[in-house]
Amino acid sequence: MNSVPTGVENLDSALISGIPIGYTVLLSGTPGSGIELFAKQFIGSHLPEEDATYITTTEKTEDIINTMKDFNWKTDIKIVNLGEEFYRRVLEKEIFISKYREEGIPASEILRPHKFHIEKELDILTLLTYEISMLKSPFRLVLDSLDFLFSNEENSRVISTLRTIKSHTQYRQGVSLFTLVTTLYPSIVQSGVEEIVDIILTMENIRTQTGFDRIFTIKKFRNHPEKVGIFKYNFSKNGIIIQKIF
Repeated sequence: MNSVPTGVENLDSALISGIPIGYTVLLSGTPGSGIELFAKQFIGSHLPEEDATYITTTEKTEDIINTMKDFNWKTDIKIVNLGEEFYRRVLEKEIFISKYREEGIPASEILRPHKFHIEKELDILTLLTYEISMLKSPFRLVLDSLDFLFSNEENSRVISTLRTIKSHTQYRQGVSLFTLVTTLYPSIVQSGVEEIVDIILTMENIRTQTGFDRIFTIKKFRNHPEKVGIFKYNFSKNGIIIQKIF
């Protein structure tokens, strides 16, 4: 089974020399656990032949690049910023209309042709599917995060899009990583996502009497249940590192 490296020390050997080609990975975690840093470390470890794309929904593009430079990770990647596009084509319009309503300008005047230019609302999932279709084989994809999609689209449409990405990943010799904050969704949504993906990784901060333990778990590895395990993780100048708990 051919695999590609994750970029996380000791994780590759805990899996099968990394992530098997064609596999889709869910990385879930509690707020502040570091899942967004793992996502950048993963994309920054792409092989020269991989078409690497990082789809972000929550960060500015320059912040992503600056963080990756801080850890000396490769930045020769394509960044698709759905968050900025959503703001420009949806939120900015709503703010714009609210501003003029507060100033007493009637809706007919606000929307009068040629007076104000308002773009068509953004179909996030259609844009996402288009970006996925443009990936060249072999590829490495990060989608950070699913929380944005579930917050703005119907759950069933998001699940259907994830199935499309999974199929594309399988047949186009790619690897895909999704991030998701846990505890935010009904169990039917959580289980729906977990059923689709091949590997589930989790990161969480657990409070102890002396502070916090950082726990990294391989929760699922399709066809390889022997790979399930629990680790501790920490942060270094090179990024996230993990160590097996015996």
